[in-house]
Amino acid sequence: MTLLSVNNLATEFNTQAGPRRAIDGVSFSVERGEVLGIVGESGSGKSVTALSIMGLIDPQVGRISGGSITFDGRDLVGLKLAELQALRGKRISMVFQEPLSALNPCFTIGDQIGEVFVAHGDGAGAATRARVLELLKLVHIPDPEGILRRYPHEISGGMRQRAMIAMALAYTPDLLIADEPTTALDVTIQAQVLNLIDRLRQELKLAVILITHDIGIVAQYTDRVAVMYGGRIVETGPAETLLSAPRHPYTIGLLASVPRLGARRPGERLQEIPGTVPSITEILPGCRFASRCAHRMSRCDEQAPALVERAPGQAAACWWTEAA
Repeated sequence: MTLLSVNNLATEFNTQAGPRRAIDGVSFSVERGEVLGIVGESGSGKSVTALSIMGLIDPQVGRISGGSITFDGRDLVGLKLAELQALRGKRISMVFQEPLSALNPCFTIGDQIGEVFVAHGDGAGAATRARVLELLKLVHIPDPEGILRRYPHEISGGMRQRAMIAMALAYTPDLLIADEPTTALDVTIQAQVLNLIDRLRQELKLAVILITHDIGIVAQYTDRVAVMYGGRIVETGPAETLLSAPRHPYTIGLLASVPRLGARRPGERLQEIPGTVPSITEILPGCRFASRCAHRMSRCDEQAPALVERAPGQAAACWWTEAA
């Protein structure tokens, strides 16, 4: 059953050159209980997509300019701030990629998690403190009583991320958005955080949007994948199918650039995708990946390809794939 449906979403920001779209015609859905991975390079639009869903685009600098975001049958675009605040933290929650920036340095961990309950009208006091302790135990934080009284800078990055997850799970939301949840963590702690999210997803029956640039994370933890580039989704499909038989040149390039033990001769360079992600200030009428693509055709510069099913459940937006 579909929980979230994003249809033709467009989000634009004000620039010196005028309004420019950072998200352009993005569509995808999330079923109850599934994990959707959104993968792509920095600047591809992953985080802006998440912020758009949460209604956190600063109206001073940007806006949702088109499309719909339907959550459990209700369109979130155009809701009043009070209506969005009633949903945030209760039915839709987000784990941000930089917990040290997301957490307030002036308040203890316990106070900040407890604020979620206060914001939704449950108040402070002994009952809220007990609920915060239960949340810290749920995310396997050692010495929860001690962590409760500490400030963000007094605990490790892994503990801060666990505290962020505890905060996001305060009301057992239907949808959890995890935006690069392992940024700046060492490999061991990364695995612990991801395993924690996966365990909680199964125990609490959450739907999860897992945003990452790491193909290995996508392969291990997601059911379906949406590959983003230049503010658009260029390929989508079941994780196993998409990663074993990619259809879009960008996805093929991402997979080829992943280091593999014994796959290269000593001294041989890793494969790379030449060039960089285009700036949102660039107006490109065709495929935004064209300038970096080895299969570029004249049509690629003139007309943006639509996302078309190429195999059961797998779709790609590419003129070369269509012609092949």
